[in-house]
Formats: sequence, structure tokens, C-alpha cells
Amino acid sequence: MKTISLKKVSAVAVASLGFGLLSVVPAQAANTASLVNSISLAKVTATPTVGSAVAVNFLANYDDTANLADNADYTAVFVGYISSHPSGGYVTADVSETAPTTDTELMVVATGAGASVGRSLTEAVSGGTYTFGVNGGATAAENDFTGNTAVATSAVGAAQWSFNPTKAGTYVLTVFNDADGGSDLDVGEAVQTISITVVAGATYSNTLSTAFQSFGAGSAAPTSSTTAAPINQTAAKGGLDGSNDVASSIDVVVKGSTGSDYTAASLSAEISGPGYLVWADEAATVADKCAVSPSYGANIGRSLAARAVDAQSRIAVCADGTSGVATVTIKMTDADDAVYTLAIRTVTFFGAVSSIKATGVLTNARAGGSTVTGLAVAARDLASEVPSVIVFATDKNGVGVTGLSITAKSSDVTVMNSALPTIAEDLKTSANIYSSGGAGYYNIETQASAASVSGGKATMTFRVVDPAGDGTTYLTSDVAFTIGSSVSTEVISFDKLAYAPGEAMVVTITAKDSSGNPVYDGAASPAISFSKAAGGSAITASTYVAGKSATSATAPTVFAPVIPGSFQALATSGNTAKSAITSSATVTDANAGLLTQIDALNAKIVALNALIAKIMKKLGVK
Repeated sequence: MKTISLKKVSAVAVASLGFGLLSVVPAQAANTASLVNSISLAKVTATPTVGSAVAVNFLANYDDTANLADNADYTAVFVGYISSHPSGGYVTADVSETAPTTDTELMVVATGAGASVGRSLTEAVSGGTYTFGVNGGATAAENDFTGNTAVATSAVGAAQWSFNPTKAGTYVLTVFNDADGGSDLDVGEAVQTISITVVAGATYSNTLSTAFQSFGAGSAAPTSSTTAAPINQTAAKGGLDGSNDVASSIDVVVKGSTGSDYTAASLSAEISGPGYLVWADEAATVADKCAVSPSYGANIGRSLAARAVDAQSRIAVCADGTSGVATVTIKMTDADDAVYTLAIRTVTFFGAVSSIKATGVLTNARAGGSTVTGLAVAARDLASEVPSVIVFATDKNGVGVTGLSITAKSSDVTVMNSALPTIAEDLKTSANIYSSGGAGYYNIETQASAASVSGGKATMTFRVVDPAGDGTTYLTSDVAFTIGSSVSTEVISFDKLAYAPGEAMVVTITAKDSSGNPVYDGAASPAISFSKAAGGSAITASTYVAGKSATSATAPTVFAPVIPGSFQALATSGNTAKSAITSSATVTDANAGLLTQIDALNAKIVALNALIAKIMKKLGVK
């Protein structure tokens, strides 16, 4: 059998040169170097980048040859090396005989034994050596071979050179046919070069990378919106019901400077305060990652170090039975060991409720109980969405407690109903313009009893079951309520009797019911106009609280007219008679004061002239 072998020359011979070699090794000494007429190289790697292997396909083109005798082998050695590189970027070249996408042949049997089955140089591959032989072995006829005349492309080659660039810039790969075996390029030996531009690799981008957070196992996927709207979580180990629910999920997406996913960095995370962390390293949800008795290790604990990141990873934050604010600090370490703080995220854990505080906001309920007092909504986006009472529930560490069932007990059910129409846990989100305070706050509506009348009084005791008790004791807080009825009389008043032109004013309407008591909270107050053009915003219809509706004294919105003299505030009462309401004030004349000052000055001048004349007369001065 005839054997032709293709493999690397011993690395020992060329180690000092950093060459990659491709060889056809002889069994006999027949040298067929003269058959190599050219070498073809083609870049495989579309965008050569620092830190990633750059591949180049190789073809050697041969002349046709005839009458190759039985058992005659030939030798052809190909040397490849980096002949030019950026400053400080020297690297070695390597070669693979099996790497090309589509392999091609250097020589193919044309006639003779084996032609019918297409025997070729690369037909058999074993241990990195290409071999081919002629059917029939030593008794076969001599063979003719057709030499290769193809051009290497990014998809076609007989072998493939590669190198790993360490610097951006231009690299030149040189490949030649080492005909004399001297490992150096001689005159007449076939040679080819290819110039390859290598760009800098992407670096970690702390700006483009994100660490969004969501709260609770059943919450939506972490986004910027969920990150901005934290929700307190139970400090109970393994979740409220022991179901291994997470308190929070932190979704880490790591990007490089080009905006693409970046995996060359590693992540570390530490938690201070209560709780512990679980490394999920997955884009899927991280529910059921916590445990009542966790076993700390590389992926679970108070500190996670050098976690390898892929396109998307997640960190679960778990409770450990302690209430308080947990702070998670996430850092990224780039391939060059530079360290960046990607994000600082917090989770607030609450324990068992230990106290509540009820604050009355609208506490003058409507007689007869025909309407509720206040408006209890979770997300209070309007200034008019005011609850009757706000209850703040905390644990022993002062952390707001969510998920409570709040009830009330009236001291006189003929005045105030013990039932609470609506209770809504407050949600403090970035969109709210008016909020009770967030986690642990409860917005509550109240309602007077059907038998209530103006002037009635009762105390509402708000309560939750004391978890430290036997189930029959409560944590409580009291709010005093009164009863008012509909508008009977209204009076407009100014904070001053006289104003300088354009001076800020506080205008108040006071309303009483037919019993002389303040009207109920939430009763409508009328709009107010002026007999002279006033500055600022118009006083629109509003509502009464404790029988009054007033413009702001701390942030004035209404200003006195600029024209001197008397002016009136005008409104139409909301009582049954639709009575006209008026009140007067005055704008002082700034010029009048100036004339008075001028007259006084003239009088002083006249008196001074008289005194001077008198003195001159005594002195005999004429």
C-alpha cells in the first residue's frame, strides 16, 4: 500500500521560531517539493478580535504528476508563522489538519488503482495524519495524480492556521513550503502571506449592564419599574408559609462596551443586614430557592464570590428570620481585574407586628351615615384621594408590617359604625403624588351610623390581633370622631384687612351646619372670585375639612389686586338657598404714602428755613 502522511513537524525543531507546521512525511526519500506551485490563504474569522482565536484556511496547489510507483511516498513541509505583529503583540501560530469547514484535497488519484473510488490525500484521518493508498497494495499499477488548483476561502481549505492575538493592530501570517527542510524561507520556495487587522475586544460596561429587582416569588419579571417600587417582605425563614419563596429576585444582565452580552467578567455579591443570597445563574424565575435551614457554600450564603456570568443571571434574596433592611452590593470584576460596583439593592424584612398607630385625617363624619368618610386606595395618585384614617403597623424594630387584617371598635355604635367600608395597604410608587408612606401603612374609610346626628362624638379603636397573645388580645390605637351635617352657613374671611398691591393672601371659607357645628369632612366648598382682578391661581371649588377650606399660607397661590382701594371676595353658598357670600378687604395706595412723606418733608424744610432766618436776624446778618 502506498502511504502519504500529512501532519505537524516536530515542535522541538521550530519552538524558538513559534512556527506552526503542516507536513507530508516520507516513507521513502522521494522529494516532490517541486510539485508545489503556490499557496493560498483565506481569513475564516469575520471580525478578528483581541482575546479570540483567529483562523485562516490553507491550500497548497500542486502540479499534476504521473506514474507514481508502488510504495513511493513524497514529502512536502509547510511552515506558518506570524511574521509581523503590533508592538508587544507577538504570538505563535498553530495548525489543525481537521479544522476547515469544508475540506479539500491536495492531490487526487486520476488513473490507476483507486481511481474508481476516488482515493484522495485526505480520505482517511487517524491521529492527525492524512493517509491514502491504492487498492491492491504492492501489486497495483503505478498511479497518476491530479494536482490541486483551488483557491482557499473562508469555508474551504485543506488545513487551518490559527493564532490568539493579544493586542489590537495588524498581524501578518506567512506560510511557505519548506522544500529543503531547513525551517527557513529560501529563494524559490512557494510562499504566501495574509494581513489581518485585529480590533480591540469588548470590555465590561458598567453603564450598559443592569441589575433590576422584583419582590416576592410571584411578582413580575424584574424591570426598572419593579426596582423603583419596593415591597416589604416577611422575615420568616423560607417564606411566609415555609414554601421556600424568595423575598426578592435580582436579575443581572451583563453587557460589554459594544452593547452585546459580555461573559468575560465575574460577579460578586454581599449582603449586609438580615438575609442571605442564592446564586441562580439562570434567566428563569428563582422561586423556591430559599430554605428554612440553608447550607451555605459557593452559591449560597452572605457572600458570593467570582460567579461566572452568562447572558442573564439571577440572585435570590432570602429571609433568615431577622427583620430590618438588607443591603445587597453587586460588583463586577473584568478580565483585567478592574472592579466595578454594578448596583446596590435593598430588601426590607418585617417581623411580627408589635404596635400600631392610627392617625385621623378626616374625622368629622357625615350625620346619618349616608356616605363614607375618606377614600381608601392603595396607589394614591391624586391629592383628593385622602383616607379617613391612616394606620401604621410596625414590628419591634420599627419596620412596617404588611398583610395585616385591621378591624375597629366604636365607643358608641349610634355615632360611628364599627365596620370599616374599605381598607387598602398603601403603595408608595414613583408615580404617586400623595402617599401615606408605603409598606406598613393602611388607608382606611370610616362611616357614621344611620342614627348619628350633628354634634355626636365617638372614639374609634383600631386594632390588630397581637401575635404575642392568645388570639383574643389586640394591639390598638384610638382616633376621636365627631359628626357634622350639610352646609347651612358659610363665611369668607381674609388673613388681613388691608394688603399692599400684589401681596400674598390667605382666603378661608368657614362652613357650619344648621346646628352650628362644622360641616362634615368632604362637603363641597364653592369657588371664589374677586371684584377686582387678583393675581395667582383662581380659587376653585374644593372640600371642607373640620369645617374649613383655605388657600395655602406656606405656598401662596392667591395675591391681592394691584389697583388700590376696596375689593370683595364673592361666592355662592352650597346651602339650600344658594345664598350670596361676600367679604371685603382693601389694597393700600402706595403713592398716597409717598405724598404724605413728601408733605412731611416740605413742612420740615419750611420750619428749617424759618429757624435759619431767625438766627441770621439775631446775628445781624442781612
